Amino acid sequence: MKSRLVSILTGVMVLTTTTVVQAQTTPLTQMFPALSGVSLTQEQQTQLEQLSQQTLPSIENVLTDEQQSKFQAALAEGKGIRVALLSVNPSAQQQKQIQEILQTKKAQITKTLTPQQQRQVMRNFWSLQQQGN
Repeated sequence: MKSRLVSILTGVMVLTTTTVVQAQTTPLTQMFPALSGVSLTQEQQTQLEQLSQQTLPSIENVLTDEQQSKFQAALAEGKGIRVALLSVNPSAQQQKQIQEILQTKKAQITKTLTPQQQRQVMRNFWSLQQQGN
């Protein structure tokens, strides 16, 4: 169950991280749509906002200068983070590092939420997946 939640949260982050680039003042539910309807404390909101602001710079640090430019351009065009990353053709080592970053962020998100909130995020994620198909 825990690994499934981690996988879901990774998907949530991957599907929604591009919003972080667009505006730092974006409401948290726009950055992480699966959090919609989840009641968060102010402390949780602050923690999740900090995590979202750390994710893209962490990923960009793995990329070369040329890849960073291409990555940022793809995000600016509205492409999702997965498409943007594929467009820079990361090496196997870079892919591994990026996966590790995302796994770490997922674990941090999981620690921030209560079990009830985690269940709501799972339900929201599946709902978002159904809408995307």
